[in-house]
Amino acid sequence: MKQWHRHAAVMALLGIIGSPCAASAGNEGNGEVQLSPLEMAASKDTIDHITQVDIERKTARNLWEALRGVEGVNLQTSAGRNEGTISIRGSNRYQVGLYIDDIPVATAYRNEWDANNILTYGLESIEVSKGYSSPLLISNNNLAGAVNLRTAKPKKEFEATAKYMNFFDRNVQNQGQMAAASVGTKQDLYYLKGTFIFNNQNFFTYPASFDSAPYQPGSRARNSDNQTLSGNIIGGWTPNDDVDVMVGYTRQHFQKGQPFDAAQTRTGDSTTYPYKRFWEWPEYETSRVYANGNFNLSSKAHLKAVAYYDWHQDTSKSYTDVSMTRRDSADKTYDQFTTGGQLTFDYTFNPANKIALSAGYRLLSHKEYNDYSVFDDTGLKPKLKKKAADVGSQLDEHITETYTDLGAEYTLKPVDKLTLVFGSSLSTMVPQTLESRDHTTGDMYSYKDGLSDPKTLFNYQVGAFYDLTEHHEVFATFAKKSRFATMRERYMRTSGTPANPDLNPEQAYHYELGYKGIFGDWLKLNSSVYYSDVTDLITSQGTSGNMSFSNLNRATFYGYELGAEAVFNQYVSVGAVFNYMHWNNCTNDDKLTQLPELTSTLYSVITPMEGFSIIPQVNMSSGFYWNSAPYDTYYRKAPGFTTVDLKAVYDINKNFSVEAGVKNMFDQEYAYSAYYPEPGRSFFMGVTATF
Repeated sequence: MKQWHRHAAVMALLGIIGSPCAASAGNEGNGEVQLSPLEMAASKDTIDHITQVDIERKTARNLWEALRGVEGVNLQTSAGRNEGTISIRGSNRYQVGLYIDDIPVATAYRNEWDANNILTYGLESIEVSKGYSSPLLISNNNLAGAVNLRTAKPKKEFEATAKYMNFFDRNVQNQGQMAAASVGTKQDLYYLKGTFIFNNQNFFTYPASFDSAPYQPGSRARNSDNQTLSGNIIGGWTPNDDVDVMVGYTRQHFQKGQPFDAAQTRTGDSTTYPYKRFWEWPEYETSRVYANGNFNLSSKAHLKAVAYYDWHQDTSKSYTDVSMTRRDSADKTYDQFTTGGQLTFDYTFNPANKIALSAGYRLLSHKEYNDYSVFDDTGLKPKLKKKAADVGSQLDEHITETYTDLGAEYTLKPVDKLTLVFGSSLSTMVPQTLESRDHTTGDMYSYKDGLSDPKTLFNYQVGAFYDLTEHHEVFATFAKKSRFATMRERYMRTSGTPANPDLNPEQAYHYELGYKGIFGDWLKLNSSVYYSDVTDLITSQGTSGNMSFSNLNRATFYGYELGAEAVFNQYVSVGAVFNYMHWNNCTNDDKLTQLPELTSTLYSVITPMEGFSIIPQVNMSSGFYWNSAPYDTYYRKAPGFTTVDLKAVYDINKNFSVEAGVKNMFDQEYAYSAYYPEPGRSFFMGVTATF
């Protein structure tokens, strides 16, 4: 809490408060910061909507940055894999589903996603559901909630945008660049749009207060580079108002390093305090082909169909020392794909009664290849009994699973002001293939007896929404949600532990009471209290070289969320998001990590003159626990922190705008994971062209 007080004077000088969904910054037509009218969502749900202009206000290059300051969302980092992760009301990274245009996105083996690698340029909006999420979404382990990205379709006969940005560290050294462009057309019978994104980070720099560490001897973080090249094209057929068929293709290449740990104390490379990790991912590829069709069968009936093939491949390399010249293990490549489809039908009987039904199928495939020949380059020998140093890349594991998903939702209005929404879903997982190589004999064999039995999840939920007036609503929701254990959790084998294929699904029971309201044309309030009871939590036991997964824990979470936004006049808008969450481990004394009790995001949009806007933003977090295992056997309390960002946008004319700003203005030293500090002060500047 000490850090909060340190910046109290800054808060007083700013004299502002802010919200991620308040008056928006940026506009599709140009870079002008405009104040959006305050509106309540017409649909009866609890979804938070982050718009394209909200993304621009935050200068968010990726999903991790775009979700900063959203009610109920906590940002985390996976230090071991250099990934941005999202927590919803205390969840872990495996309990939040990710979708793009209602299509699930996740790697088959871990069933997870890296929020740093999901770029936001070209999105229309981001939808965040917490606990109470639609049962019509193809089940993707939505135990805690779901994040759904909406792709922006072209709206004009011709439209084009381009954006270029440069980023600098606190020493004004060039950190990287981002270049993006999109071109689209909307015609009577069809539409087309192409989007290209290049995002590059050469390095990042620690705050000036950072003390040199054995593996990080300077202020510039070693092995902190990453690069993304992404392209997307969509095409749609719209012969009339009742048909919209879209096909799309996305290709992304990504590569990254893993910053070395920055522990101040070290006795040599042989110690496990802290754990050494000298890793890089030189090849990270994804491709997605999909089709999405919407059909109005009548004035009351609507059909939606989706089909997709999602391929992913990444290669990791690990080394024995900081020089990254001697290999620690074979080069590991994951080759994975997910394919499937879904049909959703909805029928409106009358204004007071509506039903929706869905059916989906998914196939998940995972293959692991290991290249042992890399040891020939270093003189090291494989830590395996198999004589495989000369075989090159070989298949060592193959797992496939199928999923079927059924969903139903019924909406009715028993009285004029009351809306009830009932939902349920049924998901079945069937293991199909589990082949693994015996490194003693060198033979591939099938675990016929080691396959887990088919498992079924039945989830259900109910929501009640009551309109106090036209602009004020109260609601109450309950949702029972479940999560299948991932392939990794069920089948991973290490030297000292067997696989655990019969892990039970995790179960969660979510309760929420909330209020939404608008006062006049200037103030909007959202508030909610919630309680979640999670059982059969899947946890890891042991160290990374001798680890297994088990159903051990039960935990409860409760909290309060408040969002406020105000538009005072054409010159000033302000707002705030406040999150309080408390958790209890009901099983043992283990701490839940990376979960602060208090977080807040504050911001304002100030427009002193037409075409020019200033956007300050303050992000605050109380302290939370770190678990340094397998480095040590105790938990550490990370200190709270406050960071301040500042951005200015100026419209040169209707086609061109420029922006500049600073992130972590006061060079605050903080970290989400033990021994991995976040970047210090950095600067950015850019230009946007719109036609």
